[in-house]
Amino acid sequence: MTEIQLKNMAQRIKARRKELGFTQESFCEAIDLSASSYTKIENAFQKPALDTLIRIADMLHLSLDYIVFGSEERRPKEVLDTDILKVLLESTDSDTLKSASAFLAQAAKIKKQ
Repeated sequence: MTEIQLKNMAQRIKARRKELGFTQESFCEAIDLSASSYTKIENAFQKPALDTLIRIADMLHLSLDYIVFGSEERRPKEVLDTDILKVLLESTDSDTLKSASAFLAQAAKIKKQ
């Protein structure tokens, strides 16, 4: 990772932390990391360990790709899937949901065979 990439990653982390209303102190507590270690990450003086980066991404609801590389998609795939399901559930009547549930159950049985 180049110095520029590290600085860009640090900027994305800091911007999202602020966007969510976390202070550095409250964010450190939330991800179980010392303030000094987090400050080094946010100021691009230190690369985070993978487990730390995963905790940061999880707490910020961002994908690792976005944090590290600045990819277009900011949110993890699971969040997107959840959002899609919420929209589908809100716009679908209960009979249709029951039919879809039965269909998926049957599909799962067939796949197991």
